[in-house]
Amino acid sequence: MVALFVVLTFLFFILIDLLVLKAQGKEHPAFAVKVFDKRFFFPTEAILSTGHLWLQRAQNGLYKLGIDEFILKALGKLHLIPLKAEGQSVNKGEPILQAVFGNRTITFRAPVDGSIKFVNKNINEKPVDDPYGDDWAMLIEPKTNISLSTAFLKTGNDAIKWLHDEFNRFKDFVAAKAGQPELAGVTLQDGGNIVEGVLRSFDDNTIKEFEEQFL
Repeated sequence: MVALFVVLTFLFFILIDLLVLKAQGKEHPAFAVKVFDKRFFFPTEAILSTGHLWLQRAQNGLYKLGIDEFILKALGKLHLIPLKAEGQSVNKGEPILQAVFGNRTITFRAPVDGSIKFVNKNINEKPVDDPYGDDWAMLIEPKTNISLSTAFLKTGNDAIKWLHDEFNRFKDFVAAKAGQPELAGVTLQDGGNIVEGVLRSFDDNTIKEFEEQFL
């Protein structure tokens, strides 16, 4: 009986809090829609490709490979499917990884030539939540030393700046595609902020265009 009273009291105060916030025109943080904005994190020791994959030195000349935070925010909840098995080689520009979100997919292409040494089995069991941590996709051994002098590989502040530029480009992309009345309020929040997982609101042709323009 005491436990029930405590629970009801807790719910009562939550309700009061919600009513006060509603009267103020605000939203309770627990129910707020996640917003895709310019605040990006990228590991200082990692290398970012302009195809939204990252590489980070692991050991014995191997590099971890995974998707960046931009993709997770654009697609929302997703699973990763490796398109290359352990022991297979891959050429730069070949399909190497696929993201599955709902009943849609997008394909990522290898940022370097190399061979796949290990596939992270954990990504088959759960959606990506920690793209720069536990949810990396595979270990790759580059065929040659990775050159950072190329325009399609970024590190440090250059990587962060490029992600900011990609956000602005993506915002323009979304705005151009969101002319349909049924998408009003789904893609953009008050203040012009993009809703996380916004690409789920669009049709297959738009998803294909996103892949062609951003990956």
